[in-house]
Amino acid sequence: MMNEGKTPRRDRNQKASRRTDRIALLIVGATLAITPILGTTALAGSGGVGSGDGGSKGSGGKYARLWDGISEKNKRWAKRTSRCESGGNERIHGGGGTYHGAFQFMKSTWKNSPKSPGGDPHTYNWRTQAVVAVYLKRRDGAGHWPNCG
Repeated sequence: MMNEGKTPRRDRNQKASRRTDRIALLIVGATLAITPILGTTALAGSGGVGSGDGGSKGSGGKYARLWDGISEKNKRWAKRTSRCESGGNERIHGGGGTYHGAFQFMKSTWKNSPKSPGGDPHTYNWRTQAVVAVYLKRRDGAGHWPNCG
């Protein structure tokens, strides 16, 4: 009769453990709930303007050589245009998911652009996107970026 009116230690520990589990589930649920609101780009971060490095696809080889062959004037255009379009964020989506990457390409435009590696622009680094944008501008003019190009 020594423990009369008291909850045994094991029961208290189990209740605390269940409470901790519920809190963890609430945190995970809240995170999953706000991710679509914030958008994946808010969580992905930015590769920065002009870096061409960082873990995304296309960081070397062909696109590095192509970038080296682009004039300084076109490099400045690419930096200025991507800053205007996306703040230079290579992984961003705009227009409700219609526009992708630093230059806010539509997937169809990206796919049909000169030097495009295919896929989704936001999965490639800034330099690869810039090469595609410059070659597209050379072919079609800056009309793909009416406010920034």
